[in-house]
Amino acid sequence: MRNRIIIIATVLVVIATGCYKDKGNYDYNAPEEPIITNLDTVYSVFVGDSLIIKPAVAYTNPAMLRFDWKIAIPELLSDLSFKGPEVRTVYGLGANRYQARLTITDSSNGMKYFYKFVVSGKTAFSQGTAVLSVDNGETKLSFIKPDGTVQPNIYEAANLGARLGGKPKQLIGLRHASIQPFHTTSYWVITDEGDKGVQINSNTMKKIKTLAGNFFTPLATITPGSFIGTQQESMNGVINGKLYVGTTQTWNLNPLYGMYGLPAEGDYNLFDQAAFNSVMPYFLGYDKVKKQVVAFTNFGSPAYIGTGYTAVGDTFDLRKVGLDLLYFVQVNDGNCFALGKDANGNLKEIKFGAAFMGFIQLRAEYIRNFSQPALITPTTKWAWSPSEIFYFTSGDKVYRYNPTNEDIRPLTTDFGGKAVTMIKLIDGGNTMLAGTEGTLYHLDVSTGKFGDVIKKQVGIPGQTIDAVIRNDQ
Repeated sequence: MRNRIIIIATVLVVIATGCYKDKGNYDYNAPEEPIITNLDTVYSVFVGDSLIIKPAVAYTNPAMLRFDWKIAIPELLSDLSFKGPEVRTVYGLGANRYQARLTITDSSNGMKYFYKFVVSGKTAFSQGTAVLSVDNGETKLSFIKPDGTVQPNIYEAANLGARLGGKPKQLIGLRHASIQPFHTTSYWVITDEGDKGVQINSNTMKKIKTLAGNFFTPLATITPGSFIGTQQESMNGVINGKLYVGTTQTWNLNPLYGMYGLPAEGDYNLFDQAAFNSVMPYFLGYDKVKKQVVAFTNFGSPAYIGTGYTAVGDTFDLRKVGLDLLYFVQVNDGNCFALGKDANGNLKEIKFGAAFMGFIQLRAEYIRNFSQPALITPTTKWAWSPSEIFYFTSGDKVYRYNPTNEDIRPLTTDFGGKAVTMIKLIDGGNTMLAGTEGTLYHLDVSTGKFGDVIKKQVGIPGQTIDAVIRNDQ
């Protein structure tokens, strides 16, 4: 029986092999493809200027090619269309980035070829530095052009003399991580007086809305703490001692995007600064009444869990810190640092680590006396670098502080005897923006540098409070 099976299989193989014929067509030639050059990936154009796109096309018979251009306009749910081998038009869209596509159709065979690019609308405010200052008690917003020219009081000029109130605190530039490269879409000016906050169109400097108008349910009073812009073009912060998170559950061009609903509910009263972790699903704060570290989970919306975290380390009790804080920050979504005074008025520094392992774990590292408390004044400003190096102001000086060895040394910058009213680190902690009355300094604080002046910009009205550099492409 086994032999018969082998014989049958052999016959079938022979038959199958004998019947096969190669029917392949080896005379096929691919159609000629047009070669496109001089077509950029990004076209930057000022609003009102000419947009000219003129690619070079290499093809045997160019007359057979049809050109169709489309620029998508998501805010209008439509697009702008052109036909022909080039685009020549007056750019009338907004100062945004628009996705565009050139489609080339070969009418001889119906083949289509697609080429994507971006049209980036710009205004006079697309590149430069927005500066927040206070002059004779009034909040001012100015703009420094790339050539160094200062346009003072630009908000008042763009809004028919409207004022921003008094006691400015922060200038925040909002961006969206999914729009590459990053570009500034709006600014928030936060103040302690007046409207307490105003959102401003970054392309026109015109008012969009107030902080009071950014709530689904209006608040009777608003006491702003500190805010941080997120990678989703929203703003999180502390208001009235409560934690608020801007909504991002809709389209970023929707008027409701970034607005505040209810705060995280619970029995707590936060210090002005909170740690809004951008990686792990938790936030941290400090209850200034109970004087303890508190936590919030963030699975879509924040929920207060208070001291319901896991605490490890025995150097101090995170649930009984007992300090009146002056400064609180989480560095790189990791270690947290705080400075505050104890019941006897001693200036203390604490450090604790934070991690998420399915639950929030905080590790107490140390509590100790700050090594030079006399340098810390009621007007001291702080900044930190990704390498956990801190800087703080004291009168007309800026000091560099390394918590690892408690080394404190002044920067070499001469501020002309003027009090330093702001510091801010950019470029991964390698450059410092420092402000005094009338002047904004750019300082080199990279490795081995102690504040060498890169440049300084003068002509700012009053004392510099904050600044945001905009360099949209």
